[in-house]
Amino acid sequence: MKLLFLVLNRAEKEWKMAPREWAMAKAQFAILCGERFTRAMA
Repeated sequence: MKLLFLVLNRAEKEWKMAPREWAMAKAQFAILCGERFTRAMA
């Protein structure tokens, strides 16, 4: 799970337009990982 998050987070910086589903994925990571996720996204 952590590896998937890190790969997607790094890849997101190179995207010209974020996919529509990325917002839902971020919400799920926030639920699953809690404070660790919100600190990583800051």
